[in-house]
Amino acid sequence: MRIPTTETETGTGTRIPSHRRRKGSSDGSRARADASRRGPTPTKETEIPGRPLKRSSSTLSLDDAAGASNPTSTWAILNRYGARRDSFRRDDRDRTTSAVSYTSGGDQISVSFELVKPPETSLLTLDWPQGPRPSLGTTSYPYVIAAHGNVVLFQIVSPDKHARPSAIDYFVYNASRSSSSNHHPSLTRLPVSYWRRGDTIRPRIMSREGTCILSCGSKNSSSFVVAELERRSCQSSETNVYLFASGSDDWRVFRNVPIRHGDALAHLCCWTTDAVLSCHDRYMIWVDYLVAGMIVANVEHPGRVDPPEPVLWYVPLPVDPVADIDRGRGCPQASRSLCATHHGIKFVNVNQHGGSSSRSFSITLWSWHEDQTWREDATLDAAQLWELDSENRLPNVRPEFPVVDMENPYAVCFLLNERYHTADPNATTWMIKVHMKKKVLLDCTGYSNKGSSSTARRMSEGLSFISSEMPSYLSGKTIKRFLEGPLWPATHDAIEIEENGKMGFPKKQKKYTGKLAIDADYTDAEDERHLENAMTSNSSAGGLR
Repeated sequence: MRIPTTETETGTGTRIPSHRRRKGSSDGSRARADASRRGPTPTKETEIPGRPLKRSSSTLSLDDAAGASNPTSTWAILNRYGARRDSFRRDDRDRTTSAVSYTSGGDQISVSFELVKPPETSLLTLDWPQGPRPSLGTTSYPYVIAAHGNVVLFQIVSPDKHARPSAIDYFVYNASRSSSSNHHPSLTRLPVSYWRRGDTIRPRIMSREGTCILSCGSKNSSSFVVAELERRSCQSSETNVYLFASGSDDWRVFRNVPIRHGDALAHLCCWTTDAVLSCHDRYMIWVDYLVAGMIVANVEHPGRVDPPEPVLWYVPLPVDPVADIDRGRGCPQASRSLCATHHGIKFVNVNQHGGSSSRSFSITLWSWHEDQTWREDATLDAAQLWELDSENRLPNVRPEFPVVDMENPYAVCFLLNERYHTADPNATTWMIKVHMKKKVLLDCTGYSNKGSSSTARRMSEGLSFISSEMPSYLSGKTIKRFLEGPLWPATHDAIEIEENGKMGFPKKQKKYTGKLAIDADYTDAEDERHLENAMTSNSSAGGLR
């Protein structure tokens, strides 16, 4: 299939404008700056409160041409903060996705989702009529901690009516794996986890960055495991694991669990979890982007109410650790992202060149393979990215918070937030999706600052996104999560650590030359099919949604 690089007929009667910006042209630079300041053109878009801006019917887009043939997706990008709905009128409740439970204070709550197709971002929505007023700030909104398969873990802060400290309630939204209409989503409040010091017992506050959830049920059961790593000593290659299995009444604590290959890593003493993810119904992963590694847990028999102690081991990422962590962590999630997709584990690194004020950057996409190696899939630099924006609509800022498409292993979604870089009240916020291998802008969405949903999105600024397969379960269309084959060897001995104590790469790992290594598990025919679907169902070359 030929990729349109000039104005080309698509076969549907829609023409794709793709005039190129001339390199070194001052007019082009001024046009980009003007377009960024203008934001979405008000005469061509219709603003709907709480929704992304959509193109008006006067402009025919590729979405219009495709119609409703592919209106949904099997996955979604969740914002960290959810929205408040607070309406229990029975006629308005979403009977398909709503689930009801009670807080520790006895308040009834209902949870559902506002799901849209990526790169647009979706929201967990909370009905809490007896809860704190939304005007009280972020503590009155739900916060999404982790997601995997048909489950989403989130927290809400319940104000105590008796002047005691606020209680943090943790809930798991569980969409049934069964396609039967008799199975509805459920909402489970987790029991309180306690810590003991001498004779003192107090509730634990779980880490929002370090708590992971694993969906591990069968077709007719929806079990899950929640786990948190707690590193008590910077000098030890051991960690405590707090684990809760659905169906049990309490948390289990596994103390001083060894991290295999961790004793030779000098940087492990600086470990701070930046992100979590799960895969394969048995693996839970904790990531430190500055240490440039991940701790993987193999949860044996995860469907049991009393699973055994998990096996932990360390796997390095295909980038160097940050040399001087003592200067502060900043926000590593903005430039590095480890993602679980239907085709395996992917890693994205946005490398900025020339200092913090520079707009020069390069993006690299990696994949983890069954031979225990990282392979480079594709690269994209700043000039190549802006060449894809033929309409000069996107703000010229560094892409942040990457999320790999769960369906297409070469498509990556990014946030472009002009408000991070200017005090202009008309600064724009965009989500874009780029095919890294084919160098094609697949889709982009501009967001308004108005509407109830925009409050949750504004509160989520500066926070990483979470990938979720919830749409596939709520639609009754469960999908196969990964290709066949083990993600890691059963012995976990394939990771090589250099003798000098520095972090080494896995065995058989070749030096990273910057050349493209084709993913053998993903054929070119599949790649062409994904690209063709995107070109015929999504707006292309900078279209506004």
